Amino acid sequence: MTYTASSRRHDHHASVATLIDGMRSKNAYFPCRIGGAMRVSSLGGQLVIDSGLRSDTFNLVIGDATGFARAETVETIARGFNEARRPAAWWFVESAGSAGIAGMLDANGFRYDETSVGMLAELDTLPTPVYPEDFVLRAISGRDDIARFAGLIGALFVPPDPCIETFYARVAALGLDGSEPLKLYLGEVEGRAVCTAALYTDDDVAHVFDVSTASDQRRRGLASAAMHAALTLARERDGVRRAALQASPDGLGVYRRLGFGEVCRFHVHSNREAVSSI
Repeated sequence: MTYTASSRRHDHHASVATLIDGMRSKNAYFPCRIGGAMRVSSLGGQLVIDSGLRSDTFNLVIGDATGFARAETVETIARGFNEARRPAAWWFVESAGSAGIAGMLDANGFRYDETSVGMLAELDTLPTPVYPEDFVLRAISGRDDIARFAGLIGALFVPPDPCIETFYARVAALGLDGSEPLKLYLGEVEGRAVCTAALYTDDDVAHVFDVSTASDQRRRGLASAAMHAALTLARERDGVRRAALQASPDGLGVYRRLGFGEVCRFHVHSNREAVSSI
């Protein structure tokens, strides 16, 4: 079979779709399980996650693989969050179809916030990092462990986001078990929780999220060890063959060394400033 430009475009679109499917599924999973004030809906190709909390960590709009959105769709979704005075983050993939969305978002109070890079890796080529001495990774489900997980994630935010503790307290109340497609992990050294990771498994792909390290434990390779250990478990237990993640530009070098390749760029806009001034 001849490998053409059309084939390459198809492969790229499929890779982008894989990344977006994982982002949507992971971020919607707990809100759908929790229910109540947490709502997940879809409008004009945009997945809308409204947690009911005042946090753009948990209120999200995630576009589809085309990156396209209609002006009326943007206006309707933005108005909902703005009138409720709830911060939200709007993610869309950089593509030919996304050319006008940044201007539409800006006009509706969603300003540019950051860019992340979508990356994929084949697990059979993933290099093994040097594990720190006495490092152990555990899948967690109990309230105390989930509270530790939330504490490590929350420490990334300056100023602190109190909604992180609230959200994960509701997650803990679900009574998670080993059958969940979304698994939370704590990495420990000598019994102390020092890092986190989360995996959402869908078909043969493990989507990596929430990788964090305690501030006094960084530059020891803990995040790489946690991610590698979690992916190894997923490969052995669930038969996954690939890993997917979204990386900040500052983290690209780390993930490239772990075997990840760049697929696309995601732009993130937020109405945080707009709703804080209302």
